Amino acid sequence: MPLISGRLFRTILFFIVLCGVALAANAQQTGSISGKVSDSSGGVLPGVTVEARADVLPSPRVSVTESDGNYQLLALPPGTYTVTYKLQGMQTVTRQVTVSLNQITTSDASLSVGGVAESVTVTATTTFVDRTSAALTNGLSSDELDRLPTGTQYRDLINDIPGVQYTQQQVRGPSAGASGQSNVYNFDGVNVTLPLFGTLSAEPASQDVAEFTVVKGAASAIDFNRAGGFSINTISKSGTSQFHGEASYRFQQVSMSAAQNNGSASVFAENRAFTDANVGGPIIKGKAFFYGSYYRPTVNRDNSATAYGPVPNLQDTRNEGFAKVTLTPTHDTLFNVTYRDSHELEKASGGFSAFEAGTAGSGAEAWQRIGNADGSWIINSNNFATFKYTHFSNPNQGIPDNVSSATVNTAIGTHLPIDNLPSLGLFIVPKPIAGNAAQNAFVQPIINQYGYVLNGVPQGGGITGFASLLTDEDNFGRNAGQFGYNTTFVTGGTRHNLHGGYQQYVDSEDLRRTSNGWGSISVPAGTIKSPGGIPIYYQATYQAQGTGLVPTIHSEYHSRSFEVNDTITWNNWSINAGLIASNDSLYGQGLTADPSAPSGFVKATGTTPASRQYKEYEIPFSKMIQPRLSTTWAYNGKDTVFVSYARYNPAASSLPRAASWDRNLEVSQNADFDASGNLFELENVASSTGKLFVPNMTPQRFDEWVVGTSKQFNAAWSGRVYFQYRKGTHYWEDTPNMSRILYNEGYATVPGTNAAIPQQPYIPNLAAQLATLGGNGNSYVIADLDGSFTDYRALTLEAEYRKGPAWVQGSYTYSRYYGNFDQDASSTAELNDANIFIGSSNIGDGPGRQLWDNKLGRLHGDRPNAAKIMGSYQLSWHASLGAFAFAQSGEPWETHSYLPYAALTTSTSNTARYAEPSGSHRSASVKQLDLNYTQEIPFMKRFRGGITAYLYNVFNQQTGYNIQPNFNAAAYGQADTFYFPRRLELLLKFHF
Repeated sequence: MPLISGRLFRTILFFIVLCGVALAANAQQTGSISGKVSDSSGGVLPGVTVEARADVLPSPRVSVTESDGNYQLLALPPGTYTVTYKLQGMQTVTRQVTVSLNQITTSDASLSVGGVAESVTVTATTTFVDRTSAALTNGLSSDELDRLPTGTQYRDLINDIPGVQYTQQQVRGPSAGASGQSNVYNFDGVNVTLPLFGTLSAEPASQDVAEFTVVKGAASAIDFNRAGGFSINTISKSGTSQFHGEASYRFQQVSMSAAQNNGSASVFAENRAFTDANVGGPIIKGKAFFYGSYYRPTVNRDNSATAYGPVPNLQDTRNEGFAKVTLTPTHDTLFNVTYRDSHELEKASGGFSAFEAGTAGSGAEAWQRIGNADGSWIINSNNFATFKYTHFSNPNQGIPDNVSSATVNTAIGTHLPIDNLPSLGLFIVPKPIAGNAAQNAFVQPIINQYGYVLNGVPQGGGITGFASLLTDEDNFGRNAGQFGYNTTFVTGGTRHNLHGGYQQYVDSEDLRRTSNGWGSISVPAGTIKSPGGIPIYYQATYQAQGTGLVPTIHSEYHSRSFEVNDTITWNNWSINAGLIASNDSLYGQGLTADPSAPSGFVKATGTTPASRQYKEYEIPFSKMIQPRLSTTWAYNGKDTVFVSYARYNPAASSLPRAASWDRNLEVSQNADFDASGNLFELENVASSTGKLFVPNMTPQRFDEWVVGTSKQFNAAWSGRVYFQYRKGTHYWEDTPNMSRILYNEGYATVPGTNAAIPQQPYIPNLAAQLATLGGNGNSYVIADLDGSFTDYRALTLEAEYRKGPAWVQGSYTYSRYYGNFDQDASSTAELNDANIFIGSSNIGDGPGRQLWDNKLGRLHGDRPNAAKIMGSYQLSWHASLGAFAFAQSGEPWETHSYLPYAALTTSTSNTARYAEPSGSHRSASVKQLDLNYTQEIPFMKRFRGGITAYLYNVFNQQTGYNIQPNFNAAAYGQADTFYFPRRLELLLKFHF
């Protein structure tokens, strides 16, 4: 079967021709203004010169109305523009128009013959009514964010999105019609979603954000939106025609936070401070602006002493710098170049157990590098081209607070310096074993020397020495480029805005771990034996990557996409018709292609990641055609009804690493020593295994339908009501090749579906394929799980009020998130705020974890009722009040137990083994109110100071969630996590 069909090839060729030499429309960090100009009698006016000026645009943008009176002002940086309409012999009209990120602002004008120029100030600049699109978009500007009680991190912006659940998670995102790993996070136009994992591990600060926008559904085929959930983007602040700057200091002390009600340590039992400074202005007047900033958050905490005595305090410091240059070499071109560099260093951040010495502390080090270069060329009033190149890298590593000078020597006979065991790495002090006199006699001197003291007596079981890992590196990267072309033409009274584009990117991960000295050292004292049957007295477990025996594990995810979209306008109708076609390839290491082999691969013999890289799996264009079709009818010329259908194929997948054949390598090794401390044997400890893919699978996809209406009630009020249905299918997971035969428990079909459970292996000749690969593969395979699905249905009401000093926005969503594949509950126990594998989680892992094992029901992201309200009020004495409130249903949970599956497995793990239908219970509902008050202090004309007080969780509603589901846990049914307590933050600011 050819990779690309003839029809698809012709479609792709059309894209290429359409794009031409252009470098992706609307990929740039801009918006646009469009509208119609008429005379006082309602007749259209061609030839009107329309000019837009703003501080954020070095030189003005100019257009001319066409024969039907329509005009477009394209590729405008978000901001407030003065738009002027001029035609000889006619009155000149001036309007103030606000442009938002990735949105079209409509501004119509009427010109009279002669007369005095008219100046109109538009106060209601934002509305839910969009006559050109059915996309479910929301956004806030920096001025609005400054007046709200919003946190300091980019992830804090997510909680301001209407219709999306509130979350305190620091890594995973919120569920919004899909799992928390189905969203896409763009920061200043750069995709900072963690490669391969789909989470928000990056921590770019929000102080530079000029505006953020989010698309929650009904996306068009513009800017390559493949998100299964929402897609969020921001644009950074820019320099302007005048020099301006700002310095601020924000802080929260331990005494400014209420105690955690359940008695556990609060995450706000820390002293936090945030220092920020920025400056911007012209480089060349009318041609180039600059903007730069520096950000330094710090955290410190007094760690509690342990049985070994005092321990180091937590210290966390981040230094982040940002620079941006905006250029307009001509009136028709615009370029932005941005770069952000961040370095964070943590010490003693891992915390200490009650019986752990302070020397064993560990921290972390992380970098963020976010770069963007984009540009646009307005060829003429009907044609423009843009390009964008982005770079994101997120190297990070865990590091010990103290480094051992010991080195691993694997030569048989090597002597372990047992006279100073804590200097060799992490030392686990042995404990006596009742009734074992020989063991007790051997370990008692060691306990006397290294144990913690209780009532004057040394005790075993403590931990001393140094943290076991020297480096725990997990370095992520993404390089992306896209280009496209937009052209507008009128035919038969219908206007077409045709867009075509191409995008390509590579996600990568490098995983490497090395031991601190000998890693972890224990003293079995002869109670266990080596594979050779010899008693082990000392044992060290270390990382083989540190010895050079195992290479760095390198993984890549390659993606290519074409898109075409036609925005058609006719009378009061607007139609968006388009599609995105994508091709993704997954790369691991350890094999090389060989068509003659049963699996298509043979083992690689290279010693470097590059020489061992191979293409694990490819999803062709033909399997990822994503149509987008929507219609908007402005039935009375301004208010709308709309309907949309869209398909999304998300790109996030951890399988490049999880299925990589070099995962077969024994990353950890045990060194076994005799009673004198002499090495006599090495043991390989396999950490994981590579996996093969079931051929010709259908990729994960979401099919979405949206229907709604929007209305501008008056100049102050606007609203929107819509129903959204999103169904996810074809979820990939690793699962035993024989699971449908061995573990089907008599089911013929997957409960809740019509999907049959075939009584056959996923790969019929798996054993033969593994035999030619050295036989060290896994009986698990990567499969499209039969009947896997998620089902999201939501009715959302949104309203906004803007008048004078007041602004209020509210939303309410009634929804159901249902299915049998719960990515949000795929980790161990009840906690899932981490980078969880997509495609290689606990779902489908053996008996009790299949989709027919009570997995059908309400999913963990389900929040049937979710309401938010936010707003601000400008006071007459240079002050403002801001408020944010939310109320939402609790989190579903169910009992986990291995007992119902005891006949199928000897495992006693409860993880992902449901004893009742998914979501059988729900934690308590939650509500919260946050407030802030800002007082500005103007002085010396252009200078002003200010102080802001933020009061979060005013009523101290510390509701519990993350319920412990394990039936045999002491805390079964009790909350493990609580909403943050009431706390106060203060901000001091100086601006010029």
